[in-house]
Amino acid sequence: MSPTLTWITSFLTAYLGQAIAYFAVVGLVFLITRRWLAARLARRRIHTRGRRVDRAQLGHEVRHSLIVLALGSVQALVLFELRDRGLIELGDSLGSWGLAGAAAALLGLIAFNDLWFYAVHRLLHTRWLYKRVHAVHHRSVDVTPLSSYSFHAVEAVLVTGWLIPVALLVPLPLPLLLAAQVVGLTNNVMAHLGYELLPSWWTRAPLLRWTNTATFHALHHERFKGNYGLFTRVWDRLFGTELDGYELAFADAHRAPETTPAPVESYTRPA
Repeated sequence: MSPTLTWITSFLTAYLGQAIAYFAVVGLVFLITRRWLAARLARRRIHTRGRRVDRAQLGHEVRHSLIVLALGSVQALVLFELRDRGLIELGDSLGSWGLAGAAAALLGLIAFNDLWFYAVHRLLHTRWLYKRVHAVHHRSVDVTPLSSYSFHAVEAVLVTGWLIPVALLVPLPLPLLLAAQVVGLTNNVMAHLGYELLPSWWTRAPLLRWTNTATFHALHHERFKGNYGLFTRVWDRLFGTELDGYELAFADAHRAPETTPAPVESYTRPA
């Protein structure tokens, strides 16, 4: 088999595997929240102002997710090619890292990714890049689990652009990278859930209150700015980009059905 045909076969195998796994996960979450348990979860629905979900939005999200998954497959093949050429180390086991070392490294990757994403996300909200690139993702105002990977190809490259340089500098075992991918996907789906399933005390807990929530990111999609963080609120609080009234909006998602919701104006930043 020629090298080109081998590469194409490897790409298709990786692409189909990622696509099947991704759509199985987000499709199941979508059916649970938007179909099977929609009535039971109605009180946890995050009510954003703007376009509601329709078939056009879902088709848009699926198409762009397929592009992002293709780019992810290419990135995986590049990592394996660099490993085969001896330029990076990708062990099949944790080896000398051990569970404690791997856990610490995973937290380090998450922290680095959080800062990287915040910086890239703010860059994507500059006028030129927003109009030509990031607007693809913001077509989803009322977000769904399928919004998770609905990005422009350029955005996908920028957001994941840290991975190969870090792999060239630090020997990363494959289980660690897989764990980071699972954590990232879980966080992404949660952020684009459209429902606030975290308990009402979450924003009052000393450490947990600094983490991202579905409400936190839903406000970003509603107002098209602010709340740029990926995993945490840390950078938004540090640089003054957290949207006003986030915690009121979070509390509103936990109000009992008979309770009058807080008026939108109470947690909407003035124009």
